[in-house]
Amino acid sequence: MNFLFLFPDEMCAGSLSCYGNKYSHTPNIDKLAEESTLFKNCFVQNPVCSPSRCSLMTGTYVHNRGHRTLWHLLQPDEPSLFRYLKKSGYNIQWYGKNDLYSQAYLDEICDDINEKREESNSFTRNLDKTKNHFSPGEPGYYSFWYEDVHSEEIPLDEDIKKAISFLKNYKEEDPPFFLYLPLDLPHPPYWAYDVFHKLYRPEQLTAELSVPVPSKPSFEALIRKYRNLDNLSIESFAEIYSIYLAGCSYVDYLWGKLDQILKETGLSKNTVILFASDHGDWHGTRKLVEKWPNAMDEEIIHVPLIIRMPGGIKGHIVNEPNELFDIMATVLDLAGIQPQHTHFSHSLIPQLLGNPGDPNRLVFCEGGYDITEPHCFEGYPKRESVNSSNAIANIYHPKQLQQQLHPESVCRTVMIRNASYKLVRRSTGAHELYDLKNDPEEIYNLYFNEAAKIVRLELESALLDWYLHTSDTVPFKEDNRNFGS
Repeated sequence: MNFLFLFPDEMCAGSLSCYGNKYSHTPNIDKLAEESTLFKNCFVQNPVCSPSRCSLMTGTYVHNRGHRTLWHLLQPDEPSLFRYLKKSGYNIQWYGKNDLYSQAYLDEICDDINEKREESNSFTRNLDKTKNHFSPGEPGYYSFWYEDVHSEEIPLDEDIKKAISFLKNYKEEDPPFFLYLPLDLPHPPYWAYDVFHKLYRPEQLTAELSVPVPSKPSFEALIRKYRNLDNLSIESFAEIYSIYLAGCSYVDYLWGKLDQILKETGLSKNTVILFASDHGDWHGTRKLVEKWPNAMDEEIIHVPLIIRMPGGIKGHIVNEPNELFDIMATVLDLAGIQPQHTHFSHSLIPQLLGNPGDPNRLVFCEGGYDITEPHCFEGYPKRESVNSSNAIANIYHPKQLQQQLHPESVCRTVMIRNASYKLVRRSTGAHELYDLKNDPEEIYNLYFNEAAKIVRLELESALLDWYLHTSDTVPFKEDNRNFGS
């Protein structure tokens, strides 16, 4: 069994047509969903790139090893999905960004390690084509709104080109492969090829964007303040949203090209397709852009998960909640590999065969940093800063400044969610409780509402039980207590 994992960066579930977005143009992903099992309510374990990916590859939570930041990647002493696959004879073929493995670990698991060592910075490579829509000092300069890129023909992403070449040259006698494709889009800065941007009319999207809510945690108002977002009109945020959706449409185009090659080569008959994202994006909601390390909004933590398995049920929709790191247990199960470490992910094979999920399952997400660990925060003075004369890097300066001047705004945070309610606890600042059935936009915080007290206490008790059960993991390898023998 082969695997292809298409992993766009920062794509929220609500940006796709098959997840209910009535404006999104994603026909190839829609077709994939019709041929697959679609997990309607998949949630990440952290709202930021690297920690989310570390959880995905290990099946463990953020608190198990402290993978909370962009700078603390998987170390060689940690078990992970790619090590299991590599040791079982799989060729790990990887084109795209890292944000996951430390260099020493990368050397171990990549068959084509030169590809990773020589990999150009695709983030910069893409943005060399465009420029900020605003000039320095203008309201909107820090909104991530970048100019469209014009092209007579739709170009293929460089990493997708490499993946297509690999698939075309794959031979039946070659080892099974896991083709990992972590793309940059639709991660901001927001830019798109004009051919995709033309698919969208920003004036239609204005009503889709929520306005700022005073009862939200303080970091939201601070983000708007430090990025000068309050001075941008709702129409400007609708433009940003249209560019974000256009980026999703380009990802859809790339998937269509990959799927065409899989079917032409016959590889679709024995290749499992995984489509997901590491976290979402505000894309203009409540006059917010990008994401925040302890934000627990649906736009940030609710991501797509679509799995096409040869012989699996087609068009199956799983409404019950699950977690992104379930990918690890599912892949190991499909590959017939027994994990040798304690993990908390669930195999989704029963759902791929047509069964529902667990209606009582609780899902969790952790984020943010503790004031006693200054090295976690962006803008940490002892780390090389991204605040530079580089126009692209400079747009992250407000984020760094806010975290350094208001560390409480990125405090440690944990979320517990079931099908009906979401509870968010913070080490400082506002706790949150939302009735997801009656308030899907999470406007009315019920944390101190007397009528919701029983629900709150039940979720807080469940959160404590979860920490008791998962607070540490004991290694499988035992030590000999008789030191001399």
